[in-house]
Amino acid sequence: MYVQNIVSQTPPRTRAPAALARTCEGVGGGSLGIYTDNSAIVVPQGFQPLREKFKLLHNVRKILPAERVSKCFYNRVSKEEGVEVFLNRLRNKANYGNLMRCANPWACPVCASIISEGRKNEVKQAMDWWKQQGGSVLMLTLTAPHYSSTDINSLKPAMLKARKHMLKGVRATKDLFKHYAIEHYISVFEVTYGENGFHPHFHILLFTRYHISNPRESVMRLQLYEQWVNACAKAGIDEPSYKHGLDLQDGSYADKYVSKWGLEHEITKGHIKKGKKDSKTPFDLLRDYAETGNEQSAKLFRVYYYAFKGTRQLNWSQGLKKLSRTNEQTDQELVDQTDNVAELMFRLDIELWHPIRKAGKQGELLQLVQDDHTLRRAMVFVQQCLLDEGRRRQDVNT
Repeated sequence: MYVQNIVSQTPPRTRAPAALARTCEGVGGGSLGIYTDNSAIVVPQGFQPLREKFKLLHNVRKILPAERVSKCFYNRVSKEEGVEVFLNRLRNKANYGNLMRCANPWACPVCASIISEGRKNEVKQAMDWWKQQGGSVLMLTLTAPHYSSTDINSLKPAMLKARKHMLKGVRATKDLFKHYAIEHYISVFEVTYGENGFHPHFHILLFTRYHISNPRESVMRLQLYEQWVNACAKAGIDEPSYKHGLDLQDGSYADKYVSKWGLEHEITKGHIKKGKKDSKTPFDLLRDYAETGNEQSAKLFRVYYYAFKGTRQLNWSQGLKKLSRTNEQTDQELVDQTDNVAELMFRLDIELWHPIRKAGKQGELLQLVQDDHTLRRAMVFVQQCLLDEGRRRQDVNT
């Protein structure tokens, strides 16, 4: 059933005490029911448009039908309630309520967008706090040799082992950090795919008391490289080259990214951004499958997913979150947090929701709500999806 809520006189955080039912063709009215979870679908600048994210999620369901991500923004939380559509008029952001959220940052384009936005804000808060203390931030990048024949399921744990040795496993590294007054760090694990196969690597923000203008040409980089070579050897990884195995960027580079939030690309959004000319991110592989039906891209995405499933993307040095007063939030908490000023616009029962979700058009519906607050276009769209599903079933039966 379809119900529109009259909310113009309704204060935030509350529902209107009464609803006015409006009947669309073939669709009856009814009560609004319970106000449930309505976390916003954040659309950060530079990321995929709303429609594309849901289109990609629709294709993830085809690639990973047995995984929890296949139920994300598809199955209802409460089977007794319909799917709710909310609108934050101030931000012009529409979102869903009473739908399951998988909170999978590796495989889900929708949840990854929300999670990465939350992580971005956490990283920025820590960086701002550190700069207020008079410190600066360097960006360290660590990679290791890999080939088209390299098994990512073996390389990934070896890389994690090498990072552990690099950051907190050996005395020499600790002494080096002390020498350069590096007191905290934030590390992110990222992977791309290119002609040499999967390319896992780390971006690490180093919080130092020193201001270093040209670390790429410094002795510091050479000393860090020597420790990275040792860490790779301990993990059973081939020796990385000085040119490609380690890079160190100065604070002005980090500041340039923060000003437009480019660190979101390097630190929190690297796995979902579009890759460079000679490499693809995992979501590039997914995009290729969605647009061309390339089964090899689907296979590679599946390999990537099972290799990184359950792996923590961001790691903070002990005490940094507490010192910078950064809230501890899980991925699930980030995707489930509510938008308390959003208004309930209407609810769809399963008969109306099913044609939309089956066609992977959840993003189109939200976009229409944002484009036309009268909901006329959204209701025409719902009816069209229902008609299309009816024709499809008729074709199957004949």
